[in-house]
Amino acid sequence: MHLVIIGNGIAGTTAARFVRKFSDHQITIVSAESDYFFSRTALMYAYMGHIRKEDLKPYEDWFWKKNKIELLKAYVKSIDFESKRLFLADRDPGELPYDYLVLATGSVTETFGWPGLEAKGVCGLYSMQDLEYLESITPQIERGVIVGGGLIGVELTEMLKSRNKEVTFLVRESNYWNHVLPAEESSMVSEHIRAHGVDLRLGTELE
Repeated sequence: MHLVIIGNGIAGTTAARFVRKFSDHQITIVSAESDYFFSRTALMYAYMGHIRKEDLKPYEDWFWKKNKIELLKAYVKSIDFESKRLFLADRDPGELPYDYLVLATGSVTETFGWPGLEAKGVCGLYSMQDLEYLESITPQIERGVIVGGGLIGVELTEMLKSRNKEVTFLVRESNYWNHVLPAEESSMVSEHIRAHGVDLRLGTELE
């Protein structure tokens, strides 16, 4: 039996590890993002210089061969569910048959269809490509505007402040993360953000 997993993030990798733990089936993980699974929550620490990029990988490179998990760096352009085949872009052969398929492609940055998303200097913080793009444009940044008052938003704010950039932080709630934190703690965090020189704008949405 051949199990193919699309996506080499935490969900896809965990699925592969548990299937391998209980079986000897053929396992292939397909991803066009990176050669190896990496910790997305540590992207900010690589940007800030606390760790090296190679330290983003939780497993050594030999882990995959030892556990008989094949890694295939490729982009899946379409799936034929009836014949159980993946069609891969820019590869020969361009087809990959499977018996079982797991879709573990993860999430993407929510953009709400705002105009201008393709403009230079607009990005999220989800993929390795996002990190590399942010690093490439940082020298030209005078002020960063962060849209979204969640964990990634505050991480991006801290990242840019670590490079001595001015930051405006747009949060639509009345206080940072007030739908999760008690009112007193949410207010305390908002004050803490401002105390570090961030232009925090509460109750603000992007048009």
